[in-house]
Amino acid sequence: MPVLFDQVERTETRLKRENESTFSYLNVSARVPMTAARQVLEHWFAAYPDAGKDDLRARFRSPIDSQFKSAFWELYLHELFSRLGFRLDPHPDIDGSSNHPDFLVKAGDEPTFYLEGIVAGLPSVKDAGAEARLGEVIDLVNKMEIPEWFLQVEYRGFPDAPPPVKELRKELESWLASLDIKAIDAALKAQEWDNVPKFEWGRNGFSLTFTPSPKSPEAAASPESRPIGILMAHQGSFLATDEDIRRAVRAKSKKYGTLALPLVVAVNVVSDHCDDIDINNALFGSEQIVFTLNADGSTQERPERRRDGVWFGPKGPRNEALSGVLVGRNIEIYNCADDDKTPSLINSPYSTHRLAVDYPLPESIPDDNTKTIKRKDGRSAREFLRLPNPWPPVYD
Repeated sequence: MPVLFDQVERTETRLKRENESTFSYLNVSARVPMTAARQVLEHWFAAYPDAGKDDLRARFRSPIDSQFKSAFWELYLHELFSRLGFRLDPHPDIDGSSNHPDFLVKAGDEPTFYLEGIVAGLPSVKDAGAEARLGEVIDLVNKMEIPEWFLQVEYRGFPDAPPPVKELRKELESWLASLDIKAIDAALKAQEWDNVPKFEWGRNGFSLTFTPSPKSPEAAASPESRPIGILMAHQGSFLATDEDIRRAVRAKSKKYGTLALPLVVAVNVVSDHCDDIDINNALFGSEQIVFTLNADGSTQERPERRRDGVWFGPKGPRNEALSGVLVGRNIEIYNCADDDKTPSLINSPYSTHRLAVDYPLPESIPDDNTKTIKRKDGRSAREFLRLPNPWPPVYD
């Protein structure tokens, strides 16, 4: 019987490297959380239909994180909807199409809807290469012997070629050796931020800014205390979460043509930020303020949505074959029991196939009388998922 992970004795207790794939680390780590995660994922995989196991396993074990995240999302969806009382058949045939949705979802033996999963916010192949080069830089810094300092690292852009990491290491070590730890500690305690020195380093459109803070004696003595305490993108970095969602959902909504059953696209948004505004902008159109100039020179303003949504475009309603969008916000194995990670189902007001299922989790439902979308509070996914208590497991 196929399994997801290698059946070997594990001794690795180190932390994950920045440039290490998620599966690779899960597969080798002997730490308590990773051991618990493997056990849960193997339970989920054992319940997955045999017909789809080989394909799912190959993608799950990929060293490419985008493949792993996509496979995990499908495994999660199968587990969740199975625990909600449905039966899922993987990759069903569609009349008149060579494409296959991820699942045909059945209530008992009755086909009910198609479920298609996708992950939004993943980097392109080019961006993934740039992120890998950034990961090499971060791993280099984390390997440095810096027992006195935590470093806040802010990055701008991505390296378009392997950066000269030996040069960075030499310059960073020299700068850290010149610092007055007592003066910096006093400045931080007094919140005199301008008196905290920074080290800036950049090459080829990529830059790093290092801000130091003294480690506590306990942190300094810990063998697992890494130099980098905080890693973040520059505050001016542009987020386009709504466009990530819009692009992902559109790609799936047009894939199968006319369907005899409702279609639900389940999107796991792994962008750095995702809120209701991003989701509504993607599905119904971007918020904007329209100004009108009156004859007397005064102006009026009114809020409205641009015609760029998944469900509403320049000519009005569109993508009517798409019955609903299930939205997860960066769901992964360790956070899937958190209440704010419960996926919410948003039903289309324009679909030719209205979804008619009992969905006990949070749901947004069109009200044809008031022409509004009403939100229905639901239960948490953790009530249905087969997870140990507590989850996530206590960190070792």
